[in-house]
Amino acid sequence: MSTSGIYSIQYTSDQLTEAALRKLGVLADGQTPSTTNYTNGRVAQNSLIAELRSMKLPLWKRATYSFSPVAGTYVYQIGTSKTLNTPYPLHVLQAYRQDSANTTKIPMQVVSNYDFNQYPLNSGGYPLQLTYQPFVGYGEIKVWPVPDASAAANSVIYVVYQEPFQYMTSGSDTIDFPEEYYNPIIYRLAVLLAPEWGIPLQDRQLLRQEAQEMMDRVMSFGEEDGSLFFEPRRR
Repeated sequence: MSTSGIYSIQYTSDQLTEAALRKLGVLADGQTPSTTNYTNGRVAQNSLIAELRSMKLPLWKRATYSFSPVAGTYVYQIGTSKTLNTPYPLHVLQAYRQDSANTTKIPMQVVSNYDFNQYPLNSGGYPLQLTYQPFVGYGEIKVWPVPDASAAANSVIYVVYQEPFQYMTSGSDTIDFPEEYYNPIIYRLAVLLAPEWGIPLQDRQLLRQEAQEMMDRVMSFGEEDGSLFFEPRRR
């Protein structure tokens, strides 16, 4: 028996639209969608990508970014063309600091804006806490205590975060998701396009149910492996 030896596939924007329309049963055998159909499909794809950003999708979209603190500066804008020039984080999951004097990594506590706003900003030293606020197209990282000259010269801050997903701008673009997400994305895309094609409500509900089952299955696959520890309650 001969296998293909191929371990990865990529679907283009146009292929995703075609697959979704086939699920709706609106394409005859061998029929090709119109230019307008492809454009509308891409609009729906980008709406879906924006929606999926809110789901805190798993490990494959995590990234690490590092920056050197600036003495006297505790607020850092992060995003394309900002002070920290990288696509802005959707969520900051972890932060730590590494000092140049040694290789030790010092954990930084990621706190809420509510808690951060209660810290005195006249404190200076090596940062121990960090908070993050996303805005439209960029975000703000704040650290505490305010870095002093020693922290600026001798430390680097690392943030582990969820990257945003890339949008589709042409029919030949491939979607910024691994292959296991293709089926739930195709079915969710079909759900979004269904009203535009006059698909009956009952059929749309069945499609939505199938799409959700597929998404639940693939989301559970992408969870991080790790240990869970239980301790006896102390009285």
